[in-house]
Amino acid sequence: MDPLCHTLVGAALAQSGLKRWASRATTTLLVAANLPDVDILAIGLGRSLEIRRGVTHGVLALAVWPLLLAGLVWGWNRWRPVAGGNRYRDLVALSAIGVLTHPFLDFLNNYGMRWLMPFVDRWYYGDTLFIVDPFMYLFLTAAVVVSWWRGRRHREIGERWARVGLALAMVYVGAMMATTLAARRGVERTVASTPLAGKRFMATAVFGDPFTKEVILDGGDRYHLGQFRLGRGAGLEWTMTVPTGIPGPRPLAPSRELSAFLHWARFPVVEPLGGDRFGVYDLRYARGGRSWAAVEFTGMGPDSAPPPGSSTAPPLEPPGPATPN
Repeated sequence: MDPLCHTLVGAALAQSGLKRWASRATTTLLVAANLPDVDILAIGLGRSLEIRRGVTHGVLALAVWPLLLAGLVWGWNRWRPVAGGNRYRDLVALSAIGVLTHPFLDFLNNYGMRWLMPFVDRWYYGDTLFIVDPFMYLFLTAAVVVSWWRGRRHREIGERWARVGLALAMVYVGAMMATTLAARRGVERTVASTPLAGKRFMATAVFGDPFTKEVILDGGDRYHLGQFRLGRGAGLEWTMTVPTGIPGPRPLAPSRELSAFLHWARFPVVEPLGGDRFGVYDLRYARGGRSWAAVEFTGMGPDSAPPPGSSTAPPLEPPGPATPN
């Protein structure tokens, strides 16, 4: 999810009563809810797809971040004391709650999460929420604003409203998980008796419409794009097909950037750019041309060979089956 959503989660948790656990509890929760995104620094290094949602979001970091953040806040409270407690274990608990919300929310969209980093570099997808979800904004903003307003006179009432807002957000997430699962089953039933049966596909949320899912199905030499609508008149409607441009494995010029992109991409499409230049983009986020979800590379002729001692990028092949929801 986006930083605003993560921040609203931290603020709502603080307003729900957790801010009474320790000094600077609200600050701790706000920082913790965003802490794994320290890997955003990789963008400036030109290594975003290699690093993002990897080590800083993986199981090892999730165990270490609360200890580090709690230690920093504990030291800060000792240096600049304010009202409230300063027990390290309370700060660890607050930090852990905030930190754990982050990868869970990131997992819910179709970008993916590498839960097992640094031990296993594998992407997992929830395909449940659009990366910027207006309904999550609504529930979480209401939780923060109403609880603050009502809590000015009655703290317990304000905290209760924050819990209600958080509960509504959780119910919404659960409902969106259910609709994603229903859409996946609907797609499987629809293609069961066609040549597309058993093919790898994604059914994921679209912006602002909980009852419609975007569908991308890998048919081998081409992708099939469509929408699955839930509720009355539910069904799958194909809207277009896109050739993959991937005739089979081909040798490529060595490229760290291309290797990282192919490991991240779920539905890569190759398009010629002229001469020996090619572009590859991911259909989740691009429909050709230059995009943050695209890279360019140079193909090697059949008689070409990489320089001695160099390593080639992996063959340009579609990824394996996606992890089921």
